[in-house]
Amino acid sequence: MDDIVARIRSKLAAACTEPVPRPRTFVRAPGGQRLGTPLSEERVVAYEARHGIRLPHGYRRFLREIGNGGIGPDYGLLPLTRWSAHDIPTANHQLGRAFALEPTDSIAADWARLRAVQSNSYAGTHTVVHRGCMEMTLLVISGPARGRLLDANLEDLAAPPVFHPQPNFLTWYEHWLDTLPEGELVPDFRHQRRGSSEDLADVLTTSASPGERQAAAYTLGGRQPLTDRARDALARALADDPDRGVRMDAARTLAELDSGAAPVLASALKDPDHWVRRRALVHLLQVSNDENTHGPAARELLQDENPYVRMAAADLLDRAGWMSRPSERQ
Repeated sequence: MDDIVARIRSKLAAACTEPVPRPRTFVRAPGGQRLGTPLSEERVVAYEARHGIRLPHGYRRFLREIGNGGIGPDYGLLPLTRWSAHDIPTANHQLGRAFALEPTDSIAADWARLRAVQSNSYAGTHTVVHRGCMEMTLLVISGPARGRLLDANLEDLAAPPVFHPQPNFLTWYEHWLDTLPEGELVPDFRHQRRGSSEDLADVLTTSASPGERQAAAYTLGGRQPLTDRARDALARALADDPDRGVRMDAARTLAELDSGAAPVLASALKDPDHWVRRRALVHLLQVSNDENTHGPAARELLQDENPYVRMAAADLLDRAGWMSRPSERQ
């Protein structure tokens, strides 16, 4: 592993010469550094003893020799002691319990069986990245997949996690670094595609693969400014794509890069999938503060059947100052 540690240090040095990217792309460590100060052996051992575990070797070397939290995918790497942030279900002193899932073709069925017999399905995992809302990247500490990383949506615990293909933390992190020049600083390398804006618009409109279309919608978030063709492809995807993941990433990219996206985001408030409705609510205020146009639709969602949509609607109305109804202001 000496070679990969040296390569990561070199690639980090090169990446850190670039301008500071968009706020959602990287988190800086305390004090403003790109990475937190590496931990001493004594601090790592004390942490392991407290939880009755031994950290996977690749992650342990990263903490000891490279850094503790900071620059990384999505909102960045969490420091070691922040693993139980956001009240995630791994926070009950259960790091030493075995995480029973393996990355097999039957993962959906295996996950359903695991949840049926185990209340804390993510015991034995350690949060390393906060991806936004309650989406996290977890490192398996104990169990047959020890050392592997996976993405989990902790608001939808019935959905099985998605394993990353890399075998350990160091190869995972190096792979992320390798995507930066091609990926235009889009953080989630698992969802990236290579290609120009026109290439990605083609994929978004013609590919039969939902994964390819979602990757195109996500990667367009790093292609600034949006071309007219890319904007149209994203708008059509948000309105009509049969896959909710494609619609959700189309909403995020439009909100971040198209100041005129309010009408199409507002139309997504009636999407049949509650995750898309929630995503549209989260992003609508980024592009519009028009209460007369969007306030009534947001208020309707205070009665949505899904609690996460209701919470997002209340948050939007509160942040926009639209909580009082028109009749109360007359």
